[in-house]
This record gives sequence, C-alpha cells and structure tokens, in this order.
Amino acid sequence: MKPLGFYKSILFFAIPSGIAWFGIYFVMQKLHQAGVNDFANFFISFVIPLSLMLIASLVAYRADSYRFNWKTFAERFRLKRMTKTDWLCVLILISVQVGLQLSLQFTAKWLVKIPFFSPPGFLVPVVDPNVDPLSFTSTFLGISLKGQWWVAVVYFIILLFNIFGEEFWWRGYILPRQELAFGKWTWVIHGLMWTLFHSFWKWNLLILLPSCLFFSYILYKRKNTWIGIICHMLFNSIPLILIILGIIG
Repeated sequence: MKPLGFYKSILFFAIPSGIAWFGIYFVMQKLHQAGVNDFANFFISFVIPLSLMLIASLVAYRADSYRFNWKTFAERFRLKRMTKTDWLCVLILISVQVGLQLSLQFTAKWLVKIPFFSPPGFLVPVVDPNVDPLSFTSTFLGISLKGQWWVAVVYFIILLFNIFGEEFWWRGYILPRQELAFGKWTWVIHGLMWTLFHSFWKWNLLILLPSCLFFSYILYKRKNTWIGIICHMLFNSIPLILIILGIIG
C-alpha cells in the first residue's frame, strides 16, 4: 500500500465533491426546469453521483492489484470483527453526532441568510434546509406516503449505496493510505478534507466540521471501517424513520 500525500489527497476528495456539485447545482437545476418530478430528480442528480464512490473504491482496490476475495478485501478495507470497544465507540460517536447536529443547528439557520451560503430555490425538499424534515411523515418528494412501503425500500437501497460508497472510499481506501503519509495528524487532515467535500451543503459546514473531525479521529484510532458504516447508516437513517412513520400513518 502506497502513502497518499497531500496533493493526491486533495484530488481524491475534490473529484467526488466536484461531481456532487455538478449533480446538485447543474443537473438538479436542469431537471427541475424541465419539469422532472422530485423523486426522479433526486435519484439522477444526487444519488447516482454519490454512488460513484462505491464504484471508485472497488476500481481503485483492483487497480492496486488486490484480489477480489473476501479475506483480502476485508483486510485492505479494514472490515474487522466488531469488539465491545468498537460498539462503545459507535454509541459515543452517534451520540456526539446527534448532539452536535442539535446544538449547532442554529449555525445553518444563520448561514442560509448570507447570500453566498443560501441554498438555491430548485433544491428538492429532502436536501433543502428550508424544508421541515417532519413534513416527510406525510409526503416525500411529492409522493403521499401512507401505505407506500416501496418508498422506504427504495430509500433504504439508496442509503446502502451512499453509505458503503462513502465509507469504502473515505475510510476503507483513502484513510489507511493517508496514515502512511501523515501519521498522527491523519485524522485532522482527513476530517478537514471530508468537511470540505461536503461544501455542496455549504450552509451545514459549521455543523459538519466538529462532527467530521471527531468521526475521523475515532476511525483513525480504532482502524475498523465497520464503525463508520454503522454510525453513518444510523445517522443518515433519520429521514427513513420519518418516512416509515408516514407510511404507517
């Protein structure tokens, strides 16, 4: 495994961020103007670009001449057996993330009032900070939820691609290579770059910064990608819970 230095690290974070920017601020806008429904727009402009990280992680893994068998893959991507300490880290990490989200939410409301940080008007509701998430208990992307279990299934599949794509790319492939280059400062550099990756959610950057740094620190210390996958999935499943409540009615 080769070290991933500063300039290559910037490149490996900037390309996915640039693709996400293009998907949200160009493709989403064009589809909105063309009258494409919000559900299809969300899938095409947001889900597909972020899912490319899953493909990228597998391509990069193979390009480094690793074999596609579970033992080798799990070792390279740090998919280790979860210990009691790992589960404790999951509990601590998810608690800190939720706490930071709640305590720093005012920063997003403050930033959206600044023209540079304000979200564009064509955002679909699920990614629009001006839309109350509790509205997802009745409708989701223009779809009335009551009894529509297929919406929850589709959203869960979307979550799987998103979470495994990000965690395989950031923590499975990139983080171990950065550790060879940056040593004890890896979690700081990784956390800052991961925060800036989310610059397409520029109104959330002050919320994301401490969360991304703490997340990176835990993964750097424990060296188990399952911790990131589980925490990322739990935190990003909040909209799914609201959707399920809406389906149940």
